[in-house]
Amino acid sequence: MSANLVGDVTMRYADLHPQSPAEAAPVLLLHGFGTDFGMNWQAAGWPQLLGAAGLRVIGPDLRGHGASGKPADDTAYLPERFTSDLVALLDELGVERVDAVGYSMGSRLAWELALTRPERVRRLVLGGFGPVNAFDGTDLSALGEGTTPFDQVFRTVAALPGNDPAALAACARGQAARPFSAEPPVAVPTLLVTGAKDEIATGAAELAAAVDGAHVEVPGRDHVNAVSSRLFKQAVLDFLTS
Repeated sequence: MSANLVGDVTMRYADLHPQSPAEAAPVLLLHGFGTDFGMNWQAAGWPQLLGAAGLRVIGPDLRGHGASGKPADDTAYLPERFTSDLVALLDELGVERVDAVGYSMGSRLAWELALTRPERVRRLVLGGFGPVNAFDGTDLSALGEGTTPFDQVFRTVAALPGNDPAALAACARGQAARPFSAEPPVAVPTLLVTGAKDEIATGAAELAAAVDGAHVEVPGRDHVNAVSSRLFKQAVLDFLTS
């Protein structure tokens, strides 16, 4: 499904199992940079897992990604622009509160939603995320040309079929313009789940402690493959249904 929610940017989204019990908060799945709902979540079996537990799943392709609109202006990708998209989507669907589950960039945006609109978030899951600056040392005017971890990520995702390198570059610069800060902290129950080999998620345990949350580390997994881990999925399911 798709909708024009904010300005002229069209958002493509999935709304799965909408007949789930009314008392169960829908799960809003927010994908990482350079991927989309299908690549990040569906391919790893998340909708099936959550649906089997009786949970409604809302999965947008974030602006600049997947089948959603891909503006080329850096300011179109400030975190608050994504938050406006998400709130508009929930309003469109008549959903008051969700359990926001993010991965990588999606976690940064889930945090922003919980921080600025806490009344719309019941529980928060941050996957593949820590308080480190993902853009540290990266030349944002020449993305993909350097040797930093983010340069390597950019080269990989920019080459994926259907991706627009110019839109992804604008997205990176927009995100970098609002560096992540754990102050003020979010005030909703929070779980962080990270692969033990995920350098991008360095500091996740400390961030979890700072928000009185929990942290689960997945042995042997890195930033690319942690999201498909059975342990990761079970930890999130237990947290959402407890």
